[in-house]
Amino acid sequence: MNIEIKFDNNGKIVPLYGGREITMDESPYMIFLATAGMCSAVYVRAFMSQRGMSLEGVSLTQKMNYNRMTNMVEEIEILVNLPKTFPTKYSKAIIAVVNQCPVKQHFITPPKMEVVTNIDMEIEA
Repeated sequence: MNIEIKFDNNGKIVPLYGGREITMDESPYMIFLATAGMCSAVYVRAFMSQRGMSLEGVSLTQKMNYNRMTNMVEEIEILVNLPKTFPTKYSKAIIAVVNQCPVKQHFITPPKMEVVTNIDMEIEA
């Protein structure tokens, strides 16, 4: 299961699944999954921009190991696809920048999550 992250001509981040753009009309689950790659793309775009480098030929592929038995993604790999003209001296730096993505950090250390209703909150008060 892969999500492709592209940049349009204006540098806008466009997530794609099966060749179709993931939008708010898609399932919340796909939007949730796409945020890891999209957040990474924000950091890639900033890295390239700060160095005056073009986004032409730059994309990301978010590869996910999806377990159909549990309906859970078990592993995510973010592949930063760089053009052949990308300076190799920056390869480790761009990885370090992408690793700063707060969405990635939340996948690694997820927050505690609880569901309550407003009725429950009124009873407790």
